[in-house]
Amino acid sequence: MPIPEDIQDFVEKQITLMISQTGAYLPFIKVAFPYSKNLADACYNLIVGSAVSIFVNQYAMRLKYPTAEDFTEFGKITVKYRDQIDQFFK
Repeated sequence: MPIPEDIQDFVEKQITLMISQTGAYLPFIKVAFPYSKNLADACYNLIVGSAVSIFVNQYAMRLKYPTAEDFTEFGKITVKYRDQIDQFFK
């Protein structure tokens, strides 16, 4: 069963917001973490970690639990934003 459309929309809007914030904080990120080998991975992981919290909370508000299939679909949603994050660090 696919993720309900309203949950998917909410998660995608949150990811888009966080990506736009990454652009705004980019000068700080590069200065604050000069020894990090892969800032794109770090940012992606932070964004996905935040998004998964939103994802699970949206199910909890409906008194439901996401299934393993829902988490697989969540992964498909988030991976399509990976290139946008990588572009900040090229």
